[in-house]
This record gives sequence, C-alpha cells and structure tokens, in this order.
Amino acid sequence: MFEQLNKPEETTRISVAMTLGILATYLIGAFGGLCLFLFLEDRPFGTQIATVMVYTYFVFWFTFFPTRGMPEQYSLQSKTVQRQIPRLLTIHCACLTLILLEQTVLFAAKRHLPSYWLTKHKDPRGTLYDCVLLASSGVVFFSQVLFSRRILSRSVKEDSCESPTYLQK
Repeated sequence: MFEQLNKPEETTRISVAMTLGILATYLIGAFGGLCLFLFLEDRPFGTQIATVMVYTYFVFWFTFFPTRGMPEQYSLQSKTVQRQIPRLLTIHCACLTLILLEQTVLFAAKRHLPSYWLTKHKDPRGTLYDCVLLASSGVVFFSQVLFSRRILSRSVKEDSCESPTYLQK
C-alpha cells in the first residue's frame, strides 16, 4: 500500500486523432448552434429552446471528453459513471433552470435599461447587455462542467480504491 504513495500519477495521453475529432465536433456544434439561434431567433421562446439545446450539447462534451487542462475522459459505458448520471442530470436541470431564469429576467429588464446598455460602443464584443448575458451564462456553464467532472473524478477514484484487484495487492 505504501509503495503506491511514491508512484507518480499517470497522466492520460490524448492522441492527435482524438484531438482533431474533438475539435471538429466542437466546431460543428458551434456552427450548428449559431444556425439554430439564427433560425429560432424570431420565434416565441426560440432563444430559450436554442439555449437548452446548445448548452446541453457543450456541457456533455466538456464533461465527458478531454479538454485543455482537463485531460480525463469518462466513458458512458463505465458502471461507475452510469451510477452518477442521475446526479449529473439533476445538476444539469438546476443549471438550465438558472440560465433560463436569468434569460427571462434580462429579456424582461431590457425595456427598462438605459440606452447605454444597449448601444454598441468602441468595444468589439457587443453591447454591455450582451456581455452580461453571455458572461453570466458562461459562469454557470463552467461551474457545472467543473462540478460534474469533480463528481466523476471522485467516483472513479473511489471505485478504483474499492476494486478487488486493489485489495489483493
């Protein structure tokens, strides 16, 4: 048992093919999300429907596949990961509710905001209103991804410590 304390942790290596595949998937998702927002923009609740679909797509990819700085990959075929799916779905529903509530409040408040919030200035990122909308959604997104990956990481680590092969050593 003590000999494992001195072992350096193994880092997972990501192949070039996997990196290119994940990049292609992100780009396809970004293009599809942009098209979805443009297509549903003028429809009732179109922005909210597009948000749910695009948000869920990217949360799935950022949670289960390796990204820069988070090289761990979690397989949906793993029993350990499958046991955590209800918890992850609950967290996802709570975050979606928070984002949709935030959008509803900001959309309702848009009429009452000063023109400064809705005017494009020299800032290339858009209006202050758009920046607040995107930044608040981004905070919820990355919080959910980091929280979900932490849950998966702990459950995989606990499961590997309790496995029969570990106890036999």
